[in-house]
Amino acid sequence: MAYKDLREYLAALEVRGKLHHVKKEVDPNWEVAAVIRRVFQRIPPARRPAVMFEHVKGHRMPLVAGVLGASPEATVDQIADKWARAQSHPIPPVRVRTGPVKDVIQTGDRIDATALPLCLWTRDQDPAPYVTGPCVISHDPETGERNMGTYRLMLKGPRKFGLFLSTTWR
Repeated sequence: MAYKDLREYLAALEVRGKLHHVKKEVDPNWEVAAVIRRVFQRIPPARRPAVMFEHVKGHRMPLVAGVLGASPEATVDQIADKWARAQSHPIPPVRVRTGPVKDVIQTGDRIDATALPLCLWTRDQDPAPYVTGPCVISHDPETGERNMGTYRLMLKGPRKFGLFLSTTWR
């Protein structure tokens, strides 16, 4: 099933009992990763919920983690086939003038990625908070070719992320 946006998907998880809410304040530098690690170690994939941290210390917005692990629509053994079908049948982007995606628009100096509740996932090893599963869309200005990939993003400042790009598979 396709979902209109993250809000709709989270609502569907909620209805299925697959979204757990943590109402107590959590520290993004260690508690979030500890809770998610415990969820993934102790709960079998078929029962594993996503976790919504409603109060992240130092931030005004909630954080949701484990969202893809909570999906009931694809078992681990189906992922490769579903991915191959999606790759061979791409859906072109649709530009919209209005909608939830445009509720908050920040440009230029108003952009502040440090306001996002990003976490240290490996304490004493991560040099900074990371976005661990982003959808990075790039565009080659010379060829016009687009690319979409998942590249772990390291927060380096209000308007700066670092990422490692490699042309080889390991």
